[in-house]
Amino acid sequence: MHLVGLVLAGVLGLPPIDELPVLQQLTYAAKPVYCAGPRGRNVALTFDDGPSPYTLRLVRVLRKERARATFFLVGSRVGVWPAGARAASTIGAVGNHTWSHPHLGGLTPFDVWKELERTQRIIGRTVGTIPQIFRPPYEEATPAEDRIARSLRLLDVRWSVDPGDSRPGARPRAVLRAAKAGLRPGAIVLLHDLHPWTPFVAKRLVLAARRRRLRLVTVPELLARQPPSRSQLSSVGITRCPR
Repeated sequence: MHLVGLVLAGVLGLPPIDELPVLQQLTYAAKPVYCAGPRGRNVALTFDDGPSPYTLRLVRVLRKERARATFFLVGSRVGVWPAGARAASTIGAVGNHTWSHPHLGGLTPFDVWKELERTQRIIGRTVGTIPQIFRPPYEEATPAEDRIARSLRLLDVRWSVDPGDSRPGARPRAVLRAAKAGLRPGAIVLLHDLHPWTPFVAKRLVLAARRRRLRLVTVPELLARQPPSRSQLSSVGITRCPR
């Protein structure tokens, strides 16, 4: 990562990579991140596929519990539920989940760039901040697509805990049990802003995290406070997450 960072820093007129914030260092590596380092008491809840008819209720629950979260928004849905997008940005971070939620592997490089850039623009206009992170739909992104994301200063963020709430027949209590089992320092929990019961699951997870003395933070906050160690970051871009 160091050599790539030096080259990019020279090209872009940036300071040496080791002097940059952690999020930027990871972004310039152009590899996905699955979790943070384990040393600390922070964990991140993330919600994909919004905004939706349930986003405002979800945000109210999180705000009442004084918990922060990260919302990966689909660009084409922001114009349908702009109030949800704005509300999400007030209690956490918003990320880019592409414009139309496609399989990126089936697109040309230009179309991948357009999916991301168009979403950057509508989120920026709607909530007033430009995302620094993105999540590829279906967990499908190649190194080439991550380099396209880097050109937009976006970091590919995946997850270390998938409780299965997007699977057919998902039930809230089963999702909650699976999510609780993965709550540990540095974890990134995948959830979806798809169900009327998502606010219920979110509230119970916040309470469970607090019982374990874990702090709910956004993904950028998590990575800044608990950067993945060098031993966690592999040459193929896999962040080894503690079990």
